[in-house]
Amino acid sequence: MRLLISLMASGLLVAASPAGAADRGFYAGAGIGQMNTEVDDVLGLNYDFDEDDVGFKVFGGYRFFPWLSVEGAYLDGGSPSIKESRGGETLRLGIDVWSLVASAVFALPVGERFELFVKPGIAYWDAETRLDFSSPNFSDSFREDDNGSAFFLGAGAGFDVTDNFGLRLEYEWFEVAPEWDSDNEEFVDELDANAGFLSASFLFRF
Repeated sequence: MRLLISLMASGLLVAASPAGAADRGFYAGAGIGQMNTEVDDVLGLNYDFDEDDVGFKVFGGYRFFPWLSVEGAYLDGGSPSIKESRGGETLRLGIDVWSLVASAVFALPVGERFELFVKPGIAYWDAETRLDFSSPNFSDSFREDDNGSAFFLGAGAGFDVTDNFGLRLEYEWFEVAPEWDSDNEEFVDELDANAGFLSASFLFRF
């Protein structure tokens, strides 16, 4: 992660002549970074999960104006997990999160090369919770899948190295809150979680 940020910082010093990004058109890119996954009271075990792992994303979009784009992305949060061993017994808990994101990108140009942006949207997420137990005489495992949608928000900064090639540093976040069924007066989904992704990306404009 430090290497990626260093490479991006070096990229910001590249190119001595001004070069502005295209006002409109398609673009695509990819990034890598650190995903933090937090889940309250995992599987009703009275344990709060808060772990990190390396994640990646691929994305694409269309720029209508210098200040407005629409964007779609796939985010993979890796496989964060925690492992505890005691007296020959081992317990491992892991939560994998993937999501498809649709967002609008509102940009504020700063000079000819830089821009700041915010990305509100919707994340369609899928998660798998894994619980594995092993001992000298017994072993067992449990899997549970969850999915749904949540409000998504991203923010960051972009730098145009050339008219077609750019770099981004951004933070993206979405929260999965319990869903309330007002007709039956009960929670349909009791999952309470959030995911945050700090990443460095490159993009290419067509």
